[in-house]
Parts: sequence; C-alpha cells; structure tokens
Amino acid sequence: MLFRTLATPLPPGFMDWQVRLRRWTAESRDGAPHVGVVPLLLVRQRRFGPGATGHSIVCGLLPREEDLVRCTADFRDLYERHREGGARTIYDAGIDYLKTYYRTPDAFDAGTLTTLLPKDLPVVDALAAHPDCALLFHVFDILDENGEDGVRCTQVNCRAEILESGPVYENVWWHNALFHGMVSDHVVVRFHHRGSLDTRFGILQSL
Repeated sequence: MLFRTLATPLPPGFMDWQVRLRRWTAESRDGAPHVGVVPLLLVRQRRFGPGATGHSIVCGLLPREEDLVRCTADFRDLYERHREGGARTIYDAGIDYLKTYYRTPDAFDAGTLTTLLPKDLPVVDALAAHPDCALLFHVFDILDENGEDGVRCTQVNCRAEILESGPVYENVWWHNALFHGMVSDHVVVRFHHRGSLDTRFGILQSL
C-alpha cells in the first residue's frame, strides 16, 4: 500500500498509554470514552481564522494486519449473535470483548489511528483536499488511570487516508456498530503517523 510506506511507528509510550486507557475504560467505565482517546483534529482550511480548524473526534486503534480480518469477523459475529437482544445486549457483549481485546500494544498497528465520520462533514472535504493534519492530545488529569503523572500533551502529525470500503473500513465500521448501531453514509479516516511532538507548556520536542 502507498500509505503504509509513509507511516512511522507511534511512540511506544503513547501506544502503551492508549491501550491501557482503553482497557481501563472497558473495565471501569462501561466503555465511556476518556478524553485521552478524543483528540482535536487540526486540518487546513484557509478561509477560517489562522488557516486551520479544530474538530473533536474519537480515535480508534487497528489490530495488526495479520489479525485484521479475524477481529472484524469477531465484531460482526458479536453483533449478529446478540442482535435479537437489542442494542444494550450488543453493547454489553462488546464491552466484555474489549476487556480482553486491549491487552498489549503489540496486538495493534503501530503506525495508524482511525475514526469514523459522516461523509458529508466539512472536515472530510478538508482532509480530502489537504490530507496532512495533526491530532492534538491534551490530558491534564492530576493522576492517570494507573496513578501516574496524567499530564500528556502530544501532537501526532499524520497524513489522512479516506476510506469508503475495504478491510480497514469494515473493521472500524463493525467495531462502531457494536456500540452505536449500523450507520450509512460514513467514511473511515485512517491517520498514518508521520512524527510526534511533546507540546507541554510551549515546548516542541520530538518523541
């Protein structure tokens, strides 16, 4: 794939944090997202303010390539097996699955993050025109979920790939369906990592 050659691994500490955070939300918050998985997407739009706009998104992790199809099949099977029980039953089954799904960073694609968005949003048009963008993670918990320093300010510089079909699209779509139901007219944005910066308190330090 063209975009695969452009991606570089996300910082190991960042990936470890993301996996631990998602496991903790599944185990302790019934899946309610923590601000640490809701970055601000900064995308170029010249007609606004300083030439860019910021959009809150929920980002996801992809399983590593060799597990992608199997994990998608798991998501779909969970949805279809519990469909008769209704949305809450599907949701609960999905949360139980995630408690063991998020175990180690090695199980996930180290070079990308994803999100699912309605295809008619202005931000999708902006990314199609200018795919170079940034995900800004700003977390100022006194302590994080493991009792560690919870100040994390990371700018993840990316190149966006917009997908309307294919294995990655199917994986993100079925994962989302477990918790939000089936949706139409959506795209998956796959953010290919190009480099990350620590931006705490005005610094710009490569990670």
